[in-house]
Amino acid sequence: MSLGFSTHGKNIIEEVVKKKYAYLYSQNDISRQVTAQIEDWQYKTKLEILQQDIFSEHQSQLTQWLDFYTKDSHELNPKAVEEYLSFCLEVGVPANLSYWKKALEENKDTSKQTSDKKPHFQLLLHEWQKHLDVAQARWQLEELQLRRDQFLEQLIEWMELIKQLDQNLCEFGFELGVWFDDSLGSLSKQNIDVLKRWLNYLQNDEGIKKISDLLGKMRQIEHTSEIERVQQTIELQTPIVDSNSKEEIIGLRLAKDLEHALPSELALMSDPDTAILFDLKYLEAKLLCFELQGLAYQKTEVEITVEVEKETEEKLGPMILCVDTSGSMQGTPESIAKAVTLFLGVKAKNQNRPCFVINFSTNIETFEVTGTTGIAELTGFLSQSFHGGTDVAPALRYAIKLLETEKYEKSDVLVISDFVMSDLPESLLKDLEQQKLNGNQFNSLVIGDLFMYNRVENYFDNEFIYNPKSHQIQELLQFTALQKSR
Repeated sequence: MSLGFSTHGKNIIEEVVKKKYAYLYSQNDISRQVTAQIEDWQYKTKLEILQQDIFSEHQSQLTQWLDFYTKDSHELNPKAVEEYLSFCLEVGVPANLSYWKKALEENKDTSKQTSDKKPHFQLLLHEWQKHLDVAQARWQLEELQLRRDQFLEQLIEWMELIKQLDQNLCEFGFELGVWFDDSLGSLSKQNIDVLKRWLNYLQNDEGIKKISDLLGKMRQIEHTSEIERVQQTIELQTPIVDSNSKEEIIGLRLAKDLEHALPSELALMSDPDTAILFDLKYLEAKLLCFELQGLAYQKTEVEITVEVEKETEEKLGPMILCVDTSGSMQGTPESIAKAVTLFLGVKAKNQNRPCFVINFSTNIETFEVTGTTGIAELTGFLSQSFHGGTDVAPALRYAIKLLETEKYEKSDVLVISDFVMSDLPESLLKDLEQQKLNGNQFNSLVIGDLFMYNRVENYFDNEFIYNPKSHQIQELLQFTALQKSR
């Protein structure tokens, strides 16, 4: 097959996708995935067309006659003419039957030399090869166009899914890159159908949107305080004696300050006899005078160590999601449960929170969402269902084991189920209480109201109750607060 045919088909596909999905195609991850899928299609298509070549038998016949012409005889062979005419009829090309009948008659004429008969056979083989090449190229091109249209339809369906993912999940604050990873290219048709169904719940169900918002706030950021020693620089006003400041009397001194002289000394000037004594005291600076002074304040910087109470925020902890896929959940409840799990799993990835999913019925299957987990892997795991009985105890026991590891300390455990089940064993209840004391939270999302007819004891810190018929959250119960008020 001509490489140009497949290259042309590749270019057409790229142009259609680029024009129809300009925004998505501008994302490096998306354009890389599209290019990889097109190149993979190009290689497989070329290989399949070559392997399925419907003209291989005709080429084999022609090759045999070419060998015969080269090795044995140059005379026109009636069987070769018959096979050539049959080929022309099959592929719908003019065969010029009258010419070849005449050529066969000339071939029987013994009066003509062999060299005169050679051009007929040579022309037959040449025309046969020419018509075969044209027919083969036309079939390959038609086959390529058919396969290209089919692949383009699949690629557009894939791009529509990506577009839907983007539109729906951007509403919840997810960045483009969280979804668009290398795993998108491995999404199967089944994965796409499952994702569409789950995304329709997220998009069209107001109750699901509200649940998603509430579940995102299951654990509010916890505030803690700690005592911290810090160095502080303070300014001190240090009092110093200022002799130039005459603010208060502090004693007596000998001087000749007339303004501060005692009244008794000034009285000496009132009598001529004692005035001479005053003059002598003044000259000798021996007048009794008041001594005055004041205070001035000098700024000095001093470093001190103080203890301060600092409020800190604890990061959002890990999530452990236990999803019920038992028989009673089959249908809409299970789809809702998995849509919420899908949302929370990607939210955990977006927030760099460890996330572990436990799929349970009477048995359990587990899956860990990591920074490298692709959406196709998560979707594939969530597609599993047991459709048997309901026993949440194995899932909770597995969750408790995770809580005892360093990675999943202080986790939010969320059980999503219709909770049509029996009571939990006493030993498990004690383990749950101990984990709550260690800072872990146990929450439940109840799908439907069947559990109300046989309500079990409340084991959870928070319970979300969702009615899929009315698309409403009927109540949000905080059991810890209720129990304290009783």
